[in-house]
Amino acid sequence: MLRLSQGVLSLLETCPRKFQYSLLEQLTPPPAEAQQTSLDWGNRFHLLMQQAQLQLPVETILASQDALRQAFEGLCSANPLLAGFGSPPVDAQAVSLPATGNAPAADNAATAYSSEHLRSFRYGGQSFSVVYDLLITAPDQAQILDWKTYPKPVNLRTLVEHWQTRLYCFALVETSRYEPEQVSMTYWFVRGRDGQAQPESLKIGYSSGQHRQVAADLTQLMAQLGDWMEQFQQGRELPQVDLGEGKCDRCGFLNRCRGLSLGSDRGLAAIDWQGVEEIVP
Repeated sequence: MLRLSQGVLSLLETCPRKFQYSLLEQLTPPPAEAQQTSLDWGNRFHLLMQQAQLQLPVETILASQDALRQAFEGLCSANPLLAGFGSPPVDAQAVSLPATGNAPAADNAATAYSSEHLRSFRYGGQSFSVVYDLLITAPDQAQILDWKTYPKPVNLRTLVEHWQTRLYCFALVETSRYEPEQVSMTYWFVRGRDGQAQPESLKIGYSSGQHRQVAADLTQLMAQLGDWMEQFQQGRELPQVDLGEGKCDRCGFLNRCRGLSLGSDRGLAAIDWQGVEEIVP
């Protein structure tokens, strides 16, 4: 039994073969140095935001890291909702319920803040988990906030249609008494394109129609996953994507999958660079 996340769903849709290598065979290619540096910075920022919400000291973290301080202070200044960080912390325990059940929403007048909030649920015979960077709940609405440590992308539609947005909103409705129209998700981009801390945001609403569509898409994808799992158990590899789709240029499994090396003449020549869309981490 796999525990599925938004990242796994995105991987399934992007490249079944990469899903096989990463999840079924548990292979992990080493990240590029620049990518690892970016991941480390993002992890530090998320830890910083969690400590601030829990009212733990953050000055030690900020003392010698100017970029982190600028991003933190810029975000807190730009987002009035973060004034709630001064409220007593709430318990961010996982909520594990079947898809047919509903957990009670906040039933008091106070707004509740929960950092690194984990929710788990079952749907279509599979187990799913989501982790919200910050969940803000009130009696009549719930807001999911997510910190992005890369600049705001030009193609915003990519985020609207991304499995993170869709699954996060879907999970909250499935595990609470909130109606879809009472749920929203806001991405905060804490680093400007010029390297300065100029946070920008993108708020995405949710609706009953979107909820039904996500349910239908999940059902279809889970059926496809079942077929692929049976195929893998029979010793057959999962499908590859076409090189011409431009999805392979940054894949660490390019050599294993295609016999091509990143940066090689054959590898570069096989990629349709005109078809490569903006990459959103």
